[in-house]
Order: sequence, then C-alpha cells, then structure tokens
Amino acid sequence: MDGKELNLRREKLLAQVMEQSIIILFAGGLVKSSADATYPFVVNKNFYYLTGIEQENSVLVMVKTPTTVKTYLFIDEIDDTKTRWVGKKLDVDTASKLSGIHDVFMLSMFDTRLKEMLIDTNGFGKITHAYLDMEKFLILDGKLKTPERYADDLKLLSPQLNIENIYPFITKLRMIKSAKEVEAIRLAIKGTAYGLQSIRKHLKPGLFEHQIEALFQYAIKEYGNMGLAFETIIASGKNAVVLHYPNPKDKISDGALVLCDLGATYGQYRGDITRTYPANRKFNPLQRQIYSIVLKANQMIIQMAKPGLKIIDLQQAVVKFLSEAALKEGLIKTPEEIGSIYYHNVGHHLGLDTHDPIARELPLEPGCVITVEPGLYIKELGIGIRIEDNILITDKGCENLSIDIPKTIEELES
Repeated sequence: MDGKELNLRREKLLAQVMEQSIIILFAGGLVKSSADATYPFVVNKNFYYLTGIEQENSVLVMVKTPTTVKTYLFIDEIDDTKTRWVGKKLDVDTASKLSGIHDVFMLSMFDTRLKEMLIDTNGFGKITHAYLDMEKFLILDGKLKTPERYADDLKLLSPQLNIENIYPFITKLRMIKSAKEVEAIRLAIKGTAYGLQSIRKHLKPGLFEHQIEALFQYAIKEYGNMGLAFETIIASGKNAVVLHYPNPKDKISDGALVLCDLGATYGQYRGDITRTYPANRKFNPLQRQIYSIVLKANQMIIQMAKPGLKIIDLQQAVVKFLSEAALKEGLIKTPEEIGSIYYHNVGHHLGLDTHDPIARELPLEPGCVITVEPGLYIKELGIGIRIEDNILITDKGCENLSIDIPKTIEELES
C-alpha cells in the first residue's frame, strides 16, 4: 500500500475518535521460543493496516485535538552488530516513505515523547482519552506486555485518561477493502491457484498427505516467493471429516478423496481456497452424489450473496439447502440431523487475516471479501468434502475471485 492510501485510512480512523485523544498502536515484538531462538515475527495487522510497516518494535502514535492532528512513528535503532546477523533495519527515510508519516523517530525516544504529549508540553492541551488495541490475547512487545498492563501504566502516568478500545473502529474500516487491497487478494488467490494446479498434476494414490502439503508450499515459493496464509490442510479419506486436520501423515489410498484447504499470501493479504479431489481422478457414484450436493450449495450461495445480507443469512440458506438435499439422498433421516454432517459456518471475511475481524451486526457492503465454503462430512462413509471460493461483494451482487480454479466434476476428472 502507498502512503496516500495509508494516510486516508488514518484520517478515517481519526474522524471516529474523541477530541483531545491519543491513539497508540504497537507492531509487536520478538518472543523467545527457546535458548537464543525466537518465534517468527507476525506483525499486529491493525498496526500494519495503518502504517504498512512490518518491523517489530515499532509504535504508531496519533494525537487529535480540535485544532491539531499529529502522527508519529517510532522504530528500532539500527544496530551494526545485529545487522551483520539478521540484516538492516528500516532507517527513518525508508520508514517515512513506506508509511507516509513525516515524523519518524527512534524507539528510544518513545517514552519521553509520550510523556510530553500527556502532560501538555507539546501544546496539545489536556489529553483525556487514550485509544489502545485491546484485542484479546494480544502481545504488545517482546516482554509479553498485554494491552491491559499497558493501560495500567498509562493511568499511572496520566490518571485523568479514559482508556478506550480502538479495535472495533479499525475492524469496521478493515471490513471494506479498497481496490488495492482487492488486487492484493487476487494475486494471493492466483498463487494459491498455481499451487492447486501442481497438486492436481501430481496427486495419485500411494503418496503421503505431507508430500502433497510440500508440493503446495514449493509451488507458491516457485510462483512468487509467497508464504502460507495458514497451516495447509491436506486430509484424505476419513481424515477429511476433521475440519482442521492437524497432522498430514497418512498414505493416500486408491479411491480416496483428498481435501485440500490452503492459501498463499501476497503483501500480507491472503487467499483461502478449498478443493476436494479424487486421488485416482475419478469419483465413485457415492462420492459423486455427495460432491454434487456440496457444489450446488457453493454455487447457490455465490449466486445469492449481495449487499445488505449478513453471513448468518447465507448460513441459514445453506443449512436449509444441505438438510433438504441430504434428506432426499438418504444421508440423514431428519432435517435436524444436518448438524452431524455439516458443522461449521458457510464463510468468513478475508483480508490481512485469514479470518479477518468483523462487526457481526453489520451487513455485507460492496468491498467486503468473504469465503463461501459449504461442506459435508460423513464419518461412517469416510468422506469429507468442502468446496471453498473467495468472493468480492459488489454493488449488484458479488464477483467470484477464484472462478478460474476448477471445481466441477467434469473439470476435476478431465
């Protein structure tokens, strides 16, 4: 994202908060895993959404008064010794260009500058509201400080502060994707499609699930040095009835279906696609029967999705469709039994997170990107089928962003 778009996001956020307020957002820090090793750094997506910065130990501060709006970015100092080991950190000029923020300072100045803002030596007047990202289980830095602990620290520094949660405000902004965000998601889906094409080319009985997992990871690296949107799910036969099947270790048997739930990333934005393939390239009659039901449910929801509806409306429609179809085909005996073979939601928002945060009370609007992923999971038959696409809500309905990824029986058997 360029500085112009990031500035617009920050302006929209500032328009929603109180006067005489300060917003403080942390990128997060490196967390020790063992000995001298750390877990891979994952930037706080709300921080990234407003700055375009992916570097740990960075802080965004915005101050709003009736006459002044100021934005500051604090980043780590460049350490020559660390540079030799892990590469160079962002310098001030680069961070400013990436974020569109003029006032960029070293992190060592953060505490002093913050204190100046809160005690009115910067000419802002009395700051009465502080907005923090209070997302549950969020870690602000490498010292494992939580938002609750940091709020307590701020109250000690400035007892008059009212601590507010900025998370719901940013969530509403993130629900509506800009044209550039949609383009990033399209590119993530293209990488995902390339990985699935590689799987279809090589899939056969006798391979192990983890080999298919490795094929996907290799393909998206080859395609565009892309990372994984989430841990790849490759589940064959009976394993596919476990929604987030965690350990792809089994050998794929002849005649089995293989459920592939996976995604690539592009610039922090994610694809999330599921396809279910016959290992020997042919569905047997029972597999064909169940797959056809799921495919029709997928197509129905894509046809139905439009502005004004909520995901719960899509869920109710798919439950009704699947229960009637499963009852007709003898897969269940009563409509109420559908919960035993379909036990998840039909979709979720998609963006910087695979399960992007949402305000559930709000209906879909043009610019929302959601998944459509009905499925049927019948343990007794050893069959689990899910078909998932990613769609963009438009003024007139929706656009299937993953329409080019084959999913009909004829395409999968060809």
